[in-house]
Amino acid sequence: MEFVSPVLIWFLLGIFFFVTELILPSFIIFFLGIGAWCVALVLTVTNISLTVQAALFLISSLVSLILLRSLLRSIFLGDTNQEDDSVNVDTAPSTGVVIEAIEPPGFGRVKYGGSFWKATADKPIPANTVVQILERKNLIVQVCSLHPEKVD
Repeated sequence: MEFVSPVLIWFLLGIFFFVTELILPSFIIFFLGIGAWCVALVLTVTNISLTVQAALFLISSLVSLILLRSLLRSIFLGDTNQEDDSVNVDTAPSTGVVIEAIEPPGFGRVKYGGSFWKATADKPIPANTVVQILERKNLIVQVCSLHPEKVD
């Protein structure tokens, strides 16, 4: 039986991890491949014991994961836009109709844009009142009464 080089074994193990990452995309297995290739690279320069190889594999995989994951994730998955959750709905005034009365500091419900939204206001607003949408924070809209008359 012929002896197989540990460099070749670690190199092939790295390829196995890279292929596995393509099949099961979790973007963590990739860094195990980097760790395996680091061990293969060190083994080309010097002979180290299997225990040191395993420790080097774990350390290099963990270090590459910590240092490179966010950088590589933005390259492969695109940049994410980290904006404040509070955005103005539109520059043009949007309106809705109060479905459930709004009694500050509590919430009511507003029909707006074809959907029903949890709503808050500075002053009490009865049901069936036309309101202007001032702001949206997550799934809650801030409204104010547009007209004192009710919608039938």
